[in-house]
Amino acid sequence: MNSLELQPTIEQIKRTYCQNTIGRNRDLHRFVELLNALDDGCVIALDGNWGSGKTFFVKQAKMILDAHNPFITLYEQSDAETIKNVWKDSHSSCDNEINPQISVYYDAWENDNDDDPLLSIIYEILKAVDSDYSFKANVSLVKIAAIIAELLTGKKVQSLIEAVKQVDPFSCIREGQNLRESISEFFDSLLPEQGNRLVVFIDELDRCTPNFAVRLLERIKHYFFKDNITFVLSVNTHELQNTVKQHYGNEFDAFRYLDRFFDIRISLPLADLQQYYHCIGFENTRYTYDMVAHEVIRQYCFELREIAKYIRLIKIAAYAPTHDGRRYNFSFSDGKGLQFCLLAIVPIMIGLKMHDSSQYKAFVEGKDASPLIEIMGKGDLGINMCSSLLGNKETYEENREGMVTVCLNDKLEKVYNALFIQDYQRRLYESTIGELSFDKKIKKILMQTVSLLSGYADYS
Repeated sequence: MNSLELQPTIEQIKRTYCQNTIGRNRDLHRFVELLNALDDGCVIALDGNWGSGKTFFVKQAKMILDAHNPFITLYEQSDAETIKNVWKDSHSSCDNEINPQISVYYDAWENDNDDDPLLSIIYEILKAVDSDYSFKANVSLVKIAAIIAELLTGKKVQSLIEAVKQVDPFSCIREGQNLRESISEFFDSLLPEQGNRLVVFIDELDRCTPNFAVRLLERIKHYFFKDNITFVLSVNTHELQNTVKQHYGNEFDAFRYLDRFFDIRISLPLADLQQYYHCIGFENTRYTYDMVAHEVIRQYCFELREIAKYIRLIKIAAYAPTHDGRRYNFSFSDGKGLQFCLLAIVPIMIGLKMHDSSQYKAFVEGKDASPLIEIMGKGDLGINMCSSLLGNKETYEENREGMVTVCLNDKLEKVYNALFIQDYQRRLYESTIGELSFDKKIKKILMQTVSLLSGYADYS
């Protein structure tokens, strides 16, 4: 039972780029073209919701830059050529040259416990240039990095020494050197060797503690501002504004504060969901269960990560009885009631549980029918799916001769009442709505199915 989520491993990053799995290559290429065109110091905010694929996007951009830098050998030669060929194929009619750039990926959340983010960024830069290029061939670069470490905290000396192949940089530490000058000297020593620019991708900053996030932003502006350095911060700017407010206070103007740092703001383009569904094996919408699930995804605005999680859960919960009903007996009225619950209510409940746990609690306690009505109470999906709720001579259409027009939402309210409100005692054993019957056993099966522990669950 594998996760459907696309993990940002090197292999997945390369495969999804080469196959354009989520339909973002065109936007990705435009983004790389922007990075390639910059000739001054720039901080870019790449804004997207959590789970929308920001990490994938920036790692693919980094991969393209690395493949075009002859000094970087993170990929096998054949892989680098494949990546460059995908780029060339989309730029056949115009200039496709990418200037050699050193790219660094920095996970701010992983370094959240550091005393000073500047030191860990320097450390990541040192690791990024350590491929075929030998530190021993440029000991001065290591020495300058060590000076920076000493000027900051001195607490990462041992890890820095290990990272630079046991070179002892501290024999050349110069007392009293200005930190800003040391950092400038570090980049002046680094860039001519391996690239025209340095591009630093900073990810997960909006998940960091307020103190660390604010300090990182201010360190970038104070010490990294050079014409040949680009910073790309992949963030949820709404959440980052909340983080800044936690640091400076709720009355603080976090939007204007961040506007000081970001020279360019870019919204992460939407993924092609049809291509993504194809990638994770969820493209066939002729089944009612799948159509309801698609509507749940749309209604709750699930991002890519949430979509992958949701589809995995509904496949576990009730895929067999909703995709091969011939194996199950749903011919009687109570069986049809159960089938309706599996097809329509199970995917709604699983999605609601992910989207809003408080509303889910109210839903199963019989206090809020709105999720069922919002998903099933409009459009062709609800009309077609709920035809079995109609009684003799009832219709959802208006002005149909000889028929009584009823409201779809009223029928759904009755279904909700039968499942989550009705108390089945004494002579009332079931509720009948149109062709369907509901009783207390169906609610129990429904709750077991949503819990993924019913007999319908498939863990393969």
